[in-house]
Amino acid sequence: MFGLVGHDPWKADEAHTFGIVVDYLQRGDWVVPTLAGEPFMEKPPLIYMVAGAFVGPFQGILQPHDAARLATGFFVGLALLFLGLTARAIYGRGYASATVLILISCFGTIARLHQLIPDVALLAGMALGMFGLALARRTIWAGGVALGLGATCAFFGKGLLGPGLLAVTALLLPLFPAWRTRRSGCLTD
Repeated sequence: MFGLVGHDPWKADEAHTFGIVVDYLQRGDWVVPTLAGEPFMEKPPLIYMVAGAFVGPFQGILQPHDAARLATGFFVGLALLFLGLTARAIYGRGYASATVLILISCFGTIARLHQLIPDVALLAGMALGMFGLALARRTIWAGGVALGLGATCAFFGKGLLGPGLLAVTALLLPLFPAWRTRRSGCLTD
C-alpha cells in the first residue's frame, strides 16, 4: 500500500486518469471514456473501468482518488504474481521470489508503479501473457488461455503494444533449441 493512498493525484498522467474515472462514475457511460465531458480515446478503458469499480466498495473509507488508485495495486499484484509464476515455470521452484524482488527493486518500478496510469494494466497483461508462453511448453491449452488473457489485458490496458510484443515473442520462440522438440510442438519431421 506504500504510495497508493494518502495523497492527491500526482502529475498530469494520474490526474487525467482520475478525471476519466470521475466522468465514468458521474455519467455512467462505461463504453466511451470522457475527460471533462469530451471523448478521450487516447488510451483503452481497462484501467479506468477497474479504478471506477474500486471507488464504490471503498466509498466512505477512502477518498475517491485513493480508492481508484487501489486498481494500481491490483494490477501490480497480478503482474508480480504472474512474473513469479513465469520464473518458476521456466527455471524452477527457487526463482519466483528472486525474480519478483529484482523487478520491485528497479528504479522505474519504484518511480511509476504506484501511480494510477494505464501502464500498470499493460504490465499485468504482459506478465500473464509471458506466463502463458512459459506454460505452453507443458500444456498448450492452459498456455494458450493465459497468453490470450494476457494479450487481452495488455490490449485493453494500453493498446496494440502489448499484444504485438507477445506475438513477436511467440513467433521467435522456435529459434531457441528448447522449443524445437516434439513436446513443444515446434518440431517438424
